[in-house]
Amino acid sequence: MIKIGFPRAFSQIQGLFPEKEKERDLYIVAEDTAKSEVLGAVRFFYGEEQVDIYEMIMTFQGDQAMAVFDGIIRTLLYKMAEEGCTTLSVQGATGEFAAYFKDHEFIEEGETLIHRDFVGEFFKPCAGCSEK
Repeated sequence: MIKIGFPRAFSQIQGLFPEKEKERDLYIVAEDTAKSEVLGAVRFFYGEEQVDIYEMIMTFQGDQAMAVFDGIIRTLLYKMAEEGCTTLSVQGATGEFAAYFKDHEFIEEGETLIHRDFVGEFFKPCAGCSEK
């Protein structure tokens, strides 16, 4: 089973973020509970209305890796929407990560991808639900 949440102890993800200065940052992780193995992690900060993603690491590779990544992002954004955030900026996204965010209508501003209404983008009703 895959569990997505905020790690209780930094030691769980220290191997992914070995720099001492990152020890007090905020993280959300996906974990395979059967193997007690971290599948991916996102390092972020948030303020009054904005969430900033600084690093995304997926240790899990394969067909379902982006589905797990999507779960991490949606879980984070749901929690951040509850905190009143509406804007999301993503630093240094490349490859599949950049394509993922661009597919969600993020715009490029320098080396940052940004969306000023992530709630409307990530939590809109599906096509079948919107007709009801």
